[in-house]
Amino acid sequence: MQMGKPMWKVTHIARVAGVVCAVAAVTSAGVAHAAGGLSPQTPAAHTITASARAADGYWTRARMQSAAYATEAGATGKAAGSVIIPSPIHFAGVPTVGALFYTTGTESHFCTASVVDSPHGDIILTAAHCVYGSSYATNIAYVPEWHDGVSPYGTWTVTSITVAQGWISSHDQDLDFAFLTVEPRSGGQLPVQRVTGGLRLGVDAGSSHKISVIGYNDTDSDPVGCATTSSQFGPAQMQFYCDDYWDGTSGGPWILDFDPVTGGGIVFGDIGGYQQGGDYPYLSYSPYFGSDVFSLFLNAERYS
Repeated sequence: MQMGKPMWKVTHIARVAGVVCAVAAVTSAGVAHAAGGLSPQTPAAHTITASARAADGYWTRARMQSAAYATEAGATGKAAGSVIIPSPIHFAGVPTVGALFYTTGTESHFCTASVVDSPHGDIILTAAHCVYGSSYATNIAYVPEWHDGVSPYGTWTVTSITVAQGWISSHDQDLDFAFLTVEPRSGGQLPVQRVTGGLRLGVDAGSSHKISVIGYNDTDSDPVGCATTSSQFGPAQMQFYCDDYWDGTSGGPWILDFDPVTGGGIVFGDIGGYQQGGDYPYLSYSPYFGSDVFSLFLNAERYS
């Protein structure tokens, strides 16, 4: 648990053999702006008014449990060929990753999100399709290390959503990531990163790594974790094989240098992108994290 001043680090990995890192120092002057109209990469920021945020009493323990078991698992089957498909472990989770609860219309859902190191310490990462379909999701709340119906670090209300304009206009699979700002729900003062720690944002990290991935299935209240290998899938997509990653794991972080005690490491992808993360439980995808995700992160920081 990190209780000191948040450390803001965005890691650019030049090559992964031996992991060579350079930390980029960026000020608000570096925030990207579109010239001559909106491009697909232009950030679209949605501020949630205080009256429209998740009410303190909305996400009760019973509602969280109900959302976790709201849908049935999807397609089954194994990949053809000689691919080795590891199995995940069910565990109690880590402080830097949690369940993201929200509603669309009258339906309750959840995804997965993770805390990202930032100057103000209040930004989390998830998949864009978790928070914007044909409109923005409502009653959005983040619960770090949620397991067995327990919320050890409390519930954090989402106050703003930043997605790419290309996701809103056409659901561009290469832009399926979102940054959200959160605040304590019940009168706390510390930002979430000061309470749970955070993951460094990895930009231009390449696609092929030994990684750890954490996600929350919508058929369970405990997260799953998998040690596996990522690889390139198309020009701006990545993939990994691990079984039992169902709906609900969307937004789950792909982590380099994972510390299983603190939950620290470098997040360089999230379950989403192609097929909104994958149609089969043994094969998952992520958009590649390059300049687009970095620009979106910088703009999200403006709303912290």
